[in-house]
Amino acid sequence: MLNPKDISNYNNLNKSEKQALEKDMQHDDLSYLSSLAFEQFKVSDSEITKLNSLIDKKTGSGNSSFNTIFISLLCGLLIGISIFFVIFQKSKNHPSVYQSIEEEEQAAKKLNNNITETDTVFPIIEHKVVEHYNTIAEKIEEEPVAEMPEMLPSKSVSLPVVEDKEEDIVFAFTPNAPVVFISNLKVTNYRMYYFKQSEAIDLSINTGVSAQYGSKADIERPVMNSSNTYLAHKVIAQAMRLFNSKHITSCIEELAILYKYNKDDANAQFYLGMCYYQLNKYGIAETYFQKNLDNVNNIFHQESEFYQALCLLNLKQTDEALKQLQTIVNNKGFYSERAKESIHKHSK
Repeated sequence: MLNPKDISNYNNLNKSEKQALEKDMQHDDLSYLSSLAFEQFKVSDSEITKLNSLIDKKTGSGNSSFNTIFISLLCGLLIGISIFFVIFQKSKNHPSVYQSIEEEEQAAKKLNNNITETDTVFPIIEHKVVEHYNTIAEKIEEEPVAEMPEMLPSKSVSLPVVEDKEEDIVFAFTPNAPVVFISNLKVTNYRMYYFKQSEAIDLSINTGVSAQYGSKADIERPVMNSSNTYLAHKVIAQAMRLFNSKHITSCIEELAILYKYNKDDANAQFYLGMCYYQLNKYGIAETYFQKNLDNVNNIFHQESEFYQALCLLNLKQTDEALKQLQTIVNNKGFYSERAKESIHKHSK
């Protein structure tokens, strides 16, 4: 246990004695705190003895346990006061102060993320706010102004006069629908007319056919052995074979099935007109040709227009027929030459 007298005479000791005393003081925390209190208040041995006698006098009538508790409380109060002065008023020259200061500085560096010599320093990037219109103005100012090229002197140029021999281009008969060939005959909108959602159209319900014939002897009925014969794509194929082989009345019967199912069928309209034309039924033929000319599908328009004009000639409607033939000539289509011949023949 350290002697309070030695602590009180701390300032009178030499350097080696002070270091030895400090070492003994740091060995025991309680001794160290007590020494600081003794040093602060300059407590002497006589004062401690006097304090003990007063305590004994005040507590002389009590039992030993009470004295022990009272003394412990006083010691605790003394230790508390000593700790207070250690924290706030101890000398900065004490070795333990430097250690605590270094620890506090290191902790502060970690918390505040202060930059040290070993840390990597990144450059600070300044974000400059630039207004949109200022940026545009600066760009416009920075762009170099192109110099205007020198203009060459203009000279009047006289071009030779070219006669306008450009032929008129007629788009009236530009095909507007797909075409296939069956038995070397043109058929339009094959899938649209004869298939529905990629399935063949069954025409079995439309087998009741009333066709116009010249006489009973002209009636030719093809043999239909199964309902497959009435599938639309098979009916048009059979009609084209009959038309190509000159079985006109049988072809009419097949085409009538298609026309009854779909009156906008351009194939049925045109080939029915041609069948009745070959049977010299010019009135019926002219009607079917007109239906075809009214159809949006224009694949057969040139043919229908020409053969309708021939039907009108045979029906003695000469003026109307010649007018239509002249239109065909002016349009410069496929039948223009034949139309010229017909006009020359019937103009005499």
